[in-house]
Amino acid sequence: MKSLERLCFQVVVAATFIVIVSRTTCLAAEKHRRATGPARIAAQEAAVGPEGASPADRASRNPTSATGWAGPPVWPPYEKLEAVLRLWARQHPRTIKLELLGRSREGRPVYAVTLTDPATDDENKEHALITALHSGLERSATTTVMAIIEWLVSGDRQAREILRHQMVVCLPVPDPDRYVKGEVSPLYGPWSAKGPLNPDKVPEAVYVQRVMDRLQPELHADIHGTNLEFERYIMFESSGTSYSNIALRPYHRDIIRQMDAAALAEGFPSDLGESDAERVFYGPGLANMARRCWPGQPRFYAATYAYYHFHSIISASEVAWEQSGVLRHKRLLQIGNERWPGEYYPGYPTRVILSNTHAALTAYGRTAAERRRSRVELWNRLDEFTFGTLDPAVEGKAVCVLATSAAADRHYLSDPTLEAVVARLRKHPRIDGEAIARFTAGWPAGQNHPKPWFLLQRRADATSDQAGRHGMSKPATPPSIRHGLCLRLRLPYQRARVIDLRLNGFRVKQSEVDGFITWVARGCTYIQIAIPPKRLRDDDLFVVTCQYDPGETRRRWDTWRRLDD
Repeated sequence: MKSLERLCFQVVVAATFIVIVSRTTCLAAEKHRRATGPARIAAQEAAVGPEGASPADRASRNPTSATGWAGPPVWPPYEKLEAVLRLWARQHPRTIKLELLGRSREGRPVYAVTLTDPATDDENKEHALITALHSGLERSATTTVMAIIEWLVSGDRQAREILRHQMVVCLPVPDPDRYVKGEVSPLYGPWSAKGPLNPDKVPEAVYVQRVMDRLQPELHADIHGTNLEFERYIMFESSGTSYSNIALRPYHRDIIRQMDAAALAEGFPSDLGESDAERVFYGPGLANMARRCWPGQPRFYAATYAYYHFHSIISASEVAWEQSGVLRHKRLLQIGNERWPGEYYPGYPTRVILSNTHAALTAYGRTAAERRRSRVELWNRLDEFTFGTLDPAVEGKAVCVLATSAAADRHYLSDPTLEAVVARLRKHPRIDGEAIARFTAGWPAGQNHPKPWFLLQRRADATSDQAGRHGMSKPATPPSIRHGLCLRLRLPYQRARVIDLRLNGFRVKQSEVDGFITWVARGCTYIQIAIPPKRLRDDDLFVVTCQYDPGETRRRWDTWRRLDD
């Protein structure tokens, strides 16, 4: 009797467990459906797939698709994605522009979705590009981009603010043929600085390049993920971190941290790449310890193109759950509306072209469009500049120099010692060399050179004399810089006060367009001198001198002095 009672009790417990599991699974599925938005729901509820078959039929025909407890395929048919995009374009005609970029090799349309608020001036808008270049195979990238578009047109207050200050262009399905087939897309990897390596065979990659060239974005965020061949497909997600390419990361590391934090706040953790693996990056000098290094290598991918040509912030994120991808990229887009620590104007921090910790050459302009034109021009003429600061750095005084031509570099900076540079500046017809000589008199020597000297980043072609000795022809004289530039000093004191600021020996007035501005951030005082295009037509050498009061006295360790007390 006791055995029968025990058997009955076990049956009841088992039945109760099955009911609880079934109920929990249903609740979880319903929660997931609500989080994914209508684009994903439309796909899950689609009766007919891209090849005239239901998702269940596709699973049964495809031996590589998981079935049973892992769930059916959950990727939206391409036709449903296209229908959703067209629906949104009809519902939000002022906010969304649906553009046909061209057709795939099999004839499917390739779309770009441009989102912005037309009531605000485009001159003041940052440019952001969001793509799913691995979809293709990694279809959750596509559904995530669709979810981001859905959020941007949702009427959410933060989304409205982003569209007021930014133009966001999304490419949710850049390779529709391989999206349908679930194949790796060739438009992502085979690229060079000139663009796709096989443009005739991969027209979709050409469309992506055209969008990049037209937009010249401050941000290019590419999204990767899973193929969505079964419902329970999971992965560890990451923000801004490419596993195969150590060069594919935002140059501001804190962007990654902020994206991860936004996802974690809603319960989505992140893999931290080389940090979690506790590995250093690999390089040519570490060939004998390659297995002890992070496996990613520097490579030129499609996403690298925007950095190479436009100094864009680039980001590659792995996303399994659309809600998590929206959270990460919502935070990323918000950065484009904010004032980044160390910058004067709001917007994505993309303005530093050359730097050496104490000073920087930066983009010029008060509007986003002005800064973009300046940034792209300076970035693409980077090899024409010689830039540096006077070494050693000395408290209370700062000096930086920029030559924008080979002639200026050759005549005034070929011997970088302070003594030689000042002697030549005294002969410059438009520079007050005597004022610079007085300012730098008595400058001490430091640890890097027996004399005080200018620590320079040289132009790429070196001097004309060196070129001549190697049988090289002298390059044609390039045109003057058309869009202005700025020279920025960074003083490691947050209460510093400018006493005397000069450009080429002459005092500088306060002005955002032809003078200086100053601000405090990250414990530093920043001083930025704007040099307008008109000035650059006449001059090709610029020397900034700044005398300042640090506003504080920092003591050095001196216990050794008291040993005899």
